[in-house]
Amino acid sequence: MALPRGSGSPEAAVCPPFQCRQDEASLTLLLHVPGIQPQSLSGDVGMNHYSLRFSSDSGAYALFLQFPPANRLASPETSISVSAHNAAVGLAKAPDSTGPWEKFCFGLDASALQERLFVSEENVVGFLGTVLRPPFCSQSALESHPLIEVLDVTEDRIQIRLKVRISLAVAHIAD
Repeated sequence: MALPRGSGSPEAAVCPPFQCRQDEASLTLLLHVPGIQPQSLSGDVGMNHYSLRFSSDSGAYALFLQFPPANRLASPETSISVSAHNAAVGLAKAPDSTGPWEKFCFGLDASALQERLFVSEENVVGFLGTVLRPPFCSQSALESHPLIEVLDVTEDRIQIRLKVRISLAVAHIAD
């Protein structure tokens, strides 16, 4: 997945490995790229998007984040911290967009985006319900559908409990 960095540049930009975490008022973008050149970081905060370009010892990177219309960012970035192994970018949620956000889309630019859900109890339950739901909805399938209980959700760990319901039907045969 590479696109030309500029119109005349032979160097290609790639999407960096990253994590995006949130709290009530902000987002933290953690870029898992060693050797980032701090002076090369160039970010642009839009109302519903954030774009970033930078270089490292190993090449050029580009990242575009798009948020749903109800999720707005405040400009500019609140912090940028670069270490030898990674970089962290702080973004503030607009005052009327605070609270947990459900999802965002990302890619090299706005033309080819992939969806990613934020880690939350609601998203985990929704995802597991979709994955564990049988492809047809017969009564017997619904009766054996597992109950999902989310015990703990963090960015690094999800702990769930599945309870399987089993119901037995008794048929009466007449003589």
